[in-house]
Amino acid sequence: MTTATAALTAREYLRVSVDKSGTERSPEQQHSEHAETAAELGITLGKPYKDIGSASRYAKKARDDFERLLADLRNNRFGADLLWLWESSRGSRKTGEWVTLLDLCEEKGVRFYVQTHERILDPRNGNDRRTLLLDGVDSEYESYKTHKRVTRGVKTNLNHPGGARGHGVCPFGYERDYERVRDASGRRVMRPTEQRPKRDEAQAVIELFFRIRAGHSMAAIERDFKARGLVGRQGKPLSTRTMRGMARRVAYIGKRTHKGKELPASWPCVADFEGASYDGKPVSVAEFVKVFHEVQGILKDGDRRTNFSGGARHAFSGAHVCDVCDAPMTVTYRKAAGRPQPPAYQCHGKGCTRINKEKTDCLLRTVMLAYLGAELVTVQAELILKRSQLEAFEAEDPETPAEARLIGRKIERLTGEIRELEKGETELTPGPSPLAALFGYGLDVEKRWDATPVEAQRSIARMLLAPDVLGQVRVKQVSASASPNVTDRLRWVDADGRDVTPLSR
Repeated sequence: MTTATAALTAREYLRVSVDKSGTERSPEQQHSEHAETAAELGITLGKPYKDIGSASRYAKKARDDFERLLADLRNNRFGADLLWLWESSRGSRKTGEWVTLLDLCEEKGVRFYVQTHERILDPRNGNDRRTLLLDGVDSEYESYKTHKRVTRGVKTNLNHPGGARGHGVCPFGYERDYERVRDASGRRVMRPTEQRPKRDEAQAVIELFFRIRAGHSMAAIERDFKARGLVGRQGKPLSTRTMRGMARRVAYIGKRTHKGKELPASWPCVADFEGASYDGKPVSVAEFVKVFHEVQGILKDGDRRTNFSGGARHAFSGAHVCDVCDAPMTVTYRKAAGRPQPPAYQCHGKGCTRINKEKTDCLLRTVMLAYLGAELVTVQAELILKRSQLEAFEAEDPETPAEARLIGRKIERLTGEIRELEKGETELTPGPSPLAALFGYGLDVEKRWDATPVEAQRSIARMLLAPDVLGQVRVKQVSASASPNVTDRLRWVDADGRDVTPLSR
């Protein structure tokens, strides 16, 4: 510990690409080494930001926590002295994005601790800033070289004379052979040679398609597969989401897609093996291909309807969970002495908890609508303030080049903040998101909610009743509550498992 660092606080940005080679340190490994170093220096680590995904300019998936980091810096919510990274490339491999992060940290007085540099770097210091900028340029160049290698590999696989070869993870239902070769740059890599159906898994894939065609729900198939101990590539039961993705893969009929175009593949249909069957009857390749295309029509229709039984009927069904077993709460109906009882939410797992539906819906609706109304007003008020500040700076007449640069940077910062606020306003006003249905015609939140289709209400409820927004809603048993009242039986829990009060966050 040093006197220079003993009172400092830091927040980590932990990121790892989806790395199948195992050469990258996982977020947990990064944190472990950060924590050890921080303890030696006497630095206190706060709540980290964490993403899994590429930071290169070729990446298509957004990094939610990186965007949250930028927003927290802009809005003075970062709350620490240092931003801690495993290496500079963990922050960003896009030079422009990296410079934005440096500028924000410089403006807010936030310094960097880069684990691989083993020291604190201050973006306000010319030498440190030069080091960080060079890191950004090097990271983007390395990203470019990786992209070129991957592109060459994909092109080689697509143009294979026996049909497009597999690239990436072998699909569930198949097994694959590899050979070790050298690529164009001389690196030793594993290249797929043959891909063929893996009998037990292939039988499960065939069953999945035939059962979807027969009208079985994904949830029913998931429960059945789980009871039989069927697991996916990660050793976990096949979830509804995973199986829905599987049901769309043209790989199962011996094809591959590239940029929206289907190509003949080098591997056979998943049903192309001796003994392929469903429900005791043989299944031919031609029959499976026919079922595959019928399932695509079913899934496409299901996307429009969202519910095979005629659409969602309850806005909050599945939006809260049992506090005992974590199972979702779903609507149930009972009779007592031959008379119908009020509908209630009941734990969908073991039936641990049960709570009055009408009273629960009323409370959840009240909290959500209060949050939505306040959120929009806050965003719009901040927009007015930022726009007025921008107009004032744009009207300035700087007397020196230094003053002009300072004003230019403030204008750039305000423009970025306004852009972020406008994005937030768009999500709360007319647009394609589920929230648009709520605010399409003004600020009368209650009327807009009542006029919104149940499917959209359900989407909004699941977005807002989440750990990082209002909190996950957990239903306690009566015996674990202060009273039988709905207010006492609902727990609101954040992402760290701590109880929170909705609307106070």
